[in-house]
Amino acid sequence: MKTPSYIVLLAMAGCSAPVAGALDDAEANRVMVALDRASVDATKEPDPTVEGKWRVEVAREDVPHALVVMRDEELPRVGPAGVLDAVGKGSLVPSEAAEHAQLVAGMGGDLERSLEGIDGVLSARVHLNVPTPSPLRDLAPPRGSASVLLEHRGSTPPISADSVQRLVAGGVAGLLPTDVAVVMISRPAPAAAGGSELGHVGPIAVARRSVRVLQGALVGLVALVALLAAATLALYARLTRARAEAAHPPAQT
Repeated sequence: MKTPSYIVLLAMAGCSAPVAGALDDAEANRVMVALDRASVDATKEPDPTVEGKWRVEVAREDVPHALVVMRDEELPRVGPAGVLDAVGKGSLVPSEAAEHAQLVAGMGGDLERSLEGIDGVLSARVHLNVPTPSPLRDLAPPRGSASVLLEHRGSTPPISADSVQRLVAGGVAGLLPTDVAVVMISRPAPAAAGGSELGHVGPIAVARRSVRVLQGALVGLVALVALLAAATLALYARLTRARAEAAHPPAQT
């Protein structure tokens, strides 16, 4: 039995695929903004597999384009470990050196998280050299240092090197802004997809951003045609029955 055409179109309209999942709200929004900038129509919805998380879906034919955009934007980002994540891991009774290393790693993770929260920053790596405090309280603690590698979109950094130095120095006790080395790497902004880039709904070619609108319109049109067809069949059945009754009137008693 041949599948009705309206069922095929209904299946096409619901043909979407997730491109990222288990995201927090901020990361899901970053993915949505990047895809919108590249003219990829996307939706954000609760992830049914992870409570309290989100996933991003696109039309199935847009999946390759969306994955390229996310790769170029380095999305979704893997969040660095913060202080609360780092402290307490490892052996049952960690050594003083291990606790210090975990604390430093956590501080670096918190600083990376702050820098990556700035619009235009693609990734941030913070390396902290914080010496272990001396057990002799009379001795001044040794000076530390830090280095920051910042990747940003476009030719103009979204934050100055001086601001990065102040941010990192303010997050680490005993660190001065001059102790922080900052290296910035610019990456070209992805070219937005032009309006001439087409998507396809069956044999129909339309602008990519209009694919889902057309799919919804087709579904509505097919549903209307199916409703009219059902009404026509019902009317035809009533007319046939009326003609039969007129041709063969019931016998009078």
